[in-house]
Amino acid sequence: MKQRIFLLMLTLLLAVGGSAQTATSVLDKAAKALTGGSVTAAFSAKGGMGNSSGTITVQGDKFVLQSPQARIWFDGKTEWALAQGSGEVNVTTPTAAEIASMNPMNFLHLYKRGYKATLTTQGNNYEVHLVAENGKAAIKELYITLNSSNYQPSTVRLRTNSHNWTTISIRSLQKSGKKSDAFFRFNPKDHPKVEVVDLR
Repeated sequence: MKQRIFLLMLTLLLAVGGSAQTATSVLDKAAKALTGGSVTAAFSAKGGMGNSSGTITVQGDKFVLQSPQARIWFDGKTEWALAQGSGEVNVTTPTAAEIASMNPMNFLHLYKRGYKATLTTQGNNYEVHLVAENGKAAIKELYITLNSSNYQPSTVRLRTNSHNWTTISIRSLQKSGKKSDAFFRFNPKDHPKVEVVDLR
């Protein structure tokens, strides 16, 4: 009887471990498919920070976001936000939660930084569930839906606290060559009439 219970527990442990390993391998394949150059995605987002839509070009942890409301450059550390028609660009250092709510590809790096991963299959899609192991993490929980044939994401749903969920839907995605670092920084020469307001 004891041996049977032990074998049952071992089987359950292996199943849980296999699920986590499979979830990680799915994200590894997604990262491999979507890195090495830049990726441009058309998206729509809704959640605690409001609703938005537009396009985003991502390369590593850098991105440029274009929407009807604003254009945002992020070079991995500094953000420049130019609101349409405002005549000024605000310079800030965004939080991890703010970056994640804007960049649907953020999960490609986040999953290796202290998250427990589990996997389920839904038709032709994988759904990976990430839960932060550290209660102080800015991103508490994510659900990522990926196409099982090409590992491209279609939906990223994330929670920054107990009530604040953001859902980012990706309508299309296109890979291209590597961009220069300058592409991800605001250039005053391209916007000579725009006032730079440093809020850091």
